[in-house]
Amino acid sequence: MFKKFLEKKGISADQFKEMDAEKQMDLQNEYLGELESQIGKSASKEEMETTIKDEIKKLSNGAIKEIADDIAAMQETLKTGFSNETLQEAVIKAITDKHEDIKNAYKSGSGVVEIVVKAPAIITTANGTSTGQPGTYPVEITGLDNVNLRRYDITNYVTTRPTSMASYAYTEALPKDGDFDIVAEGAVKPQIDLTWETRYASPYKIAAWEKLTEESVYDIKGLEGVARDYLKKKHDIKKSKLILFGTGLSGQPKGATSYGKTFTAGSLAASVSAPNFMDIVNAAIVKIATTHNYVDEEPYLANIVLLNPIDFFINYISAKDGEGRPLYPMASVLNQVVIGGVTIKPEEAIPLGKIFVGDLSKYNITDYMGYTVKVGWVNDDFIKNQFVILGESRFHAFVKKLDEVAFIYDDIATIKTAITKPAA
Repeated sequence: MFKKFLEKKGISADQFKEMDAEKQMDLQNEYLGELESQIGKSASKEEMETTIKDEIKKLSNGAIKEIADDIAAMQETLKTGFSNETLQEAVIKAITDKHEDIKNAYKSGSGVVEIVVKAPAIITTANGTSTGQPGTYPVEITGLDNVNLRRYDITNYVTTRPTSMASYAYTEALPKDGDFDIVAEGAVKPQIDLTWETRYASPYKIAAWEKLTEESVYDIKGLEGVARDYLKKKHDIKKSKLILFGTGLSGQPKGATSYGKTFTAGSLAASVSAPNFMDIVNAAIVKIATTHNYVDEEPYLANIVLLNPIDFFINYISAKDGEGRPLYPMASVLNQVVIGGVTIKPEEAIPLGKIFVGDLSKYNITDYMGYTVKVGWVNDDFIKNQFVILGESRFHAFVKKLDEVAFIYDDIATIKTAITKPAA
């Protein structure tokens, strides 16, 4: 402020320094007279106005000079932090706050009164703080995605039969005795007959439930939908795994791999020199087609081959001929390939080193009670604002007795060893 006062007078800082002490004091007294007037107009308390004016007039020349120098230095340092009006108000407030110090300096005849005016700080992202963040806040901001569960497509290959009966009955006819023969004129013709057997399949139930609070589904938008989606996907995965790997024990249905027989080479033993993977697959397909329950039975034709994705990569994607060219260029990573009408596909649920070959159309399921969702309460859930979402279904899962020969489940290495022709 003192510098601006000098500028109004047309005096530079260097010119002021070259003046004699008496001239400097005159200018300071004139400046303080103006400052005194400003303080008197700006003070909010009447008694403070009178006191400050009187004390400033009584200051010694040395104290006045030091105060003036402090004010000038303060203005030079902080001029970028304030507007002219704001700086003026800040200086007046600072002098007002130092009233007692100024009075003491006057009484003692000496001393320094330090007047500091703080410029407002720059506002940055670090200025903000957050306390007591609710646990649901991040989910409210980002939203809630569904659980990323993979989908099995095993049910696309099996046969789904309609039924409203708890006991699903099926009857298989079998040839019995006799056969056609050449008959001479007037001779007795041969007699033939057949028999049949009726069997029954009972339904299996799979179920699971989730418990949620009313507050959770209200505060977290989409939570109930995610919970329902998760329940349905877990149901479908469990059903597919039972269709493939059910043991037939402890209330489980018998899965396709459990129906699968181990490979017996028979006449295929030691028949192939340096067999590749397609030789292994074809040996299993031929074995299924030539295994019968009775003479002249229609052959079973395998429609699917399942193996672990790593085995699929090793035996199909990376397989090359002697010149380094892909043996199966139509195969791609984690994708199925169809060769000779048979679908060969990677399936992570199949253990590494295993192979399943079969006609999955011979595996039967029903939707006796389709997937159903129920909402309710357990014990005192109602008064706790809790509720249950339950998902369940009942279905039959079976292979007819005669059709059990349509599946092979064994080690890839076992089949390869069985059909490998010894080196000469």
